[in-house]
Amino acid sequence: MANLSASELRKYDWRSEVFIKKLQEKTPFEVSGGKKVILKSSQNDIKILKSGSNSELSSLRFMGDNGQQYKLSDIVKNVEFGGKGDRAGTVKEDRALESLRQQIMEAKKLEKSATINIRIAGKIYKVYDAESTPGTPKSDFHLIDQDGKEIVWISHKDGKTEKDFQQWGGMSERVEPTINRHPESQNFIKTLLQLYPKGIPNATTVARKIKDKKLKMMSVYGNGFSGSFGRQNVTITIQGDIKLVKSGNAYKIEGYHTHPNGEDMSNGYEPVFMAVYKGDRSDFGVKGARIVIAPLGSRKIKEFV
Repeated sequence: MANLSASELRKYDWRSEVFIKKLQEKTPFEVSGGKKVILKSSQNDIKILKSGSNSELSSLRFMGDNGQQYKLSDIVKNVEFGGKGDRAGTVKEDRALESLRQQIMEAKKLEKSATINIRIAGKIYKVYDAESTPGTPKSDFHLIDQDGKEIVWISHKDGKTEKDFQQWGGMSERVEPTINRHPESQNFIKTLLQLYPKGIPNATTVARKIKDKKLKMMSVYGNGFSGSFGRQNVTITIQGDIKLVKSGNAYKIEGYHTHPNGEDMSNGYEPVFMAVYKGDRSDFGVKGARIVIAPLGSRKIKEFV
């Protein structure tokens, strides 16, 4: 696993929050070599962790309970900080859900009500709580009413920009049969097989623009797009830390980027077909290729095919 750095800590707001919480609660950090160490900090250290520059973060030194001194780059970027691990694929969504549930609970106390009003795209939903959506649908978590009925479905992406998440969605026949069987999808796969009969070259990313607007929408909001909202046709997609903000008689959901169902994705977020070299993959028979629908600006594209 990689180690932390100033830029990695600042990449996601929640990483600094986790770091500070671990310092304050005196829970151990994993450091290089596999050791677990409790680190000591000062009020100035906390201030720098919250709002300091990258150079200030890099200059921080923490004394461990073993008598040794540690800098940020000595600390392992394990699953707690979004690194690889058994739960690495869901830890960011879990953290976002935990934060949203806490905010809903605090808002209910403030409003002195069992539910709060949340407005999305002009519609008011009376929300009691939030829950993780089981399985692997487009919805990562959903909001429920007082009777436990699912009423709002949310697709959550981590980070702040289009470069911070890998894809809008997959194209496998097992998980996404409607997307997989679309003529544009099949044509892209056919082109790749013709161009790379021996496999996609190392360090190569190729792409193709999608013409069908509905196919783009399905990749972003779910394969049930244009039907009723649900687990496969989410109400809203949100990137980054989720915030509930009071606005008039209701709350609105904010993130670095929020898109209610049906809103077009443009510029670097535009959904495109993309094939990326991954030595351990051979999607659709293209050796070494991972084939998905991804944001246009998520990776440096070698060429359009």
